[in-house]
Amino acid sequence: MILERRMNYVLLFFLIAMAALLARLFMLQIVQHREYLVLAAQQHRLVEEIMPERGAIFAKSRGDELIPLAMNRTFGNVAVSPRDLKDPSSVAVILGQILDIKKEEILPKLLKQNDPYEVIAKKIEPSQKEEIEKRKIKGVFVEEEKRHVYPHKTLAAHVLGFVNQEAEGKYGLERIYERDLTGERGMLEGVKDAAGFWIALGRKIVRPSRNGASLVLTIDYNIQLKAEEALAKAREKWKAASGSILVTEPGTGKILALAALPVFDPNFYAKEKDLSVFLNPLVESRYELGSVLKPLTMASGLEEGVVYPETTYVDEGAVKVRGYTIRNFDLNAHGKQTMTQILEKSLNTGAAYVAKLLGMHRQEEYLRRFGLDGKTGIDLPGEVGGDLSNLKTGREIEFYTASFGQGIAITPLQLASAIGAIANGGTLMKPYVVERIIDDAGNTTVRSPEARRRVIATSTAEMVTKMLVSAVRSGFENRASVKGYFVAGKTGTAQIPRSDGRGYSDDVIHTFVGYAPAFRPRFLILLKLDKPQGNRFAANTLTPALHDLAEFILNYYEIPTDEKEP
Repeated sequence: MILERRMNYVLLFFLIAMAALLARLFMLQIVQHREYLVLAAQQHRLVEEIMPERGAIFAKSRGDELIPLAMNRTFGNVAVSPRDLKDPSSVAVILGQILDIKKEEILPKLLKQNDPYEVIAKKIEPSQKEEIEKRKIKGVFVEEEKRHVYPHKTLAAHVLGFVNQEAEGKYGLERIYERDLTGERGMLEGVKDAAGFWIALGRKIVRPSRNGASLVLTIDYNIQLKAEEALAKAREKWKAASGSILVTEPGTGKILALAALPVFDPNFYAKEKDLSVFLNPLVESRYELGSVLKPLTMASGLEEGVVYPETTYVDEGAVKVRGYTIRNFDLNAHGKQTMTQILEKSLNTGAAYVAKLLGMHRQEEYLRRFGLDGKTGIDLPGEVGGDLSNLKTGREIEFYTASFGQGIAITPLQLASAIGAIANGGTLMKPYVVERIIDDAGNTTVRSPEARRRVIATSTAEMVTKMLVSAVRSGFENRASVKGYFVAGKTGTAQIPRSDGRGYSDDVIHTFVGYAPAFRPRFLILLKLDKPQGNRFAANTLTPALHDLAEFILNYYEIPTDEKEP
């Protein structure tokens, strides 16, 4: 009787449990059917992004040959699954021989028996990849990795910038053309089986990706190489703290070469500890430029008709302005001098003489017309405008010193652009670096030269050019001359203001701007050295470098010699 009662209890328990199970199944399969159907679909149906390929950046050479400065490369990385290896010691020997790595460096990674993944080597050679795959070693595989690389290392680094680990463009063209270069991500929707593999029939592209556009630059590869070589030699010879160089095409505004030292390798940007090395000093920093500004002062005076090339004045070696004294760099008086001789001998008193005839208002107006107050509009990031704020004080001395490049500050690019306007017959051009943008479909957007405004008359520009040719032939700049050609140019030696704002230090900045052939210019060169040692004047430190680079470009373009002087 007792046994029968216990059996009934057990039977009742199972009946209750079965009823609960059936109730639960009813809830899952009937009541909550749709909810769990959606969850199941979510587990198997997945959406993945299709990453686009970043666009390349190309320089050009003669004949429009394209040379990649930034591009994508596929690298092989060797990885292993230690738990799948049968004989780790033998595998270490084989991989060591193929990869030229000591067995002792590889073996510890292979002995991690419960480890499913270990990277052995990155960026292996194609021949090494082929040899490893040919061996078909279980647990050893080669993964492909696409990376954005800079095959010419530091070449044109300040133009290019770099791409960081998050695939974001930083500095240079990589930053300012980020949207064009990045492209557009696509979307892939599909179904995966229980093992996590895609089911081919269930895959579909919801939105295709669009690869980034490629940039074709105005930079000429060979001129860039030569310009960087000239800059490096000049900096090393004169032990300068830093330096920069710019080559432009005056008639179009194209940048043919741009470089600065110190420089960085975009492939290894993370190694740089001083982040200021990424800044482009040609567009992102200002400086007081010195006598290299005098051609602009002279052009303004000629345009207004207050002086002519043969106009004379008496240089007494000093000019007194309300308690201040302006002196020539050599502290000498040169007597009766023409306007041409002012540029040949770089006379501060002569520039002040022209400024006095112009008057404050007209002098400031021309500085602005030459573009020294605002930005040039170049397609590089971080550009700053000039600083003419000293002219706002109304103090007469500020206008006199501005006439020879002291007390105002501009970027090297602004200076090159302004002198380029003289070379270009009086028209100021907008500088640019990107000539063509080629999208993923092959459509090309071509950028055309853009004139900003006419600054001076063609006849005025020709007079200034003749005066600058004379400066190169008969002045301190004579070592910049190139046999058979007329070269126009002017140097400048500027003192560096003290950090406390009280006067000037003993350190100087040397600048030289020149263009050739002078009366049909194909290129303009700006060369700048900061804090050079061993020589006080730019006419001594920079003229040989400008001569060498100008001679190279004249030969490179196969430009006919000038037969006679105009």
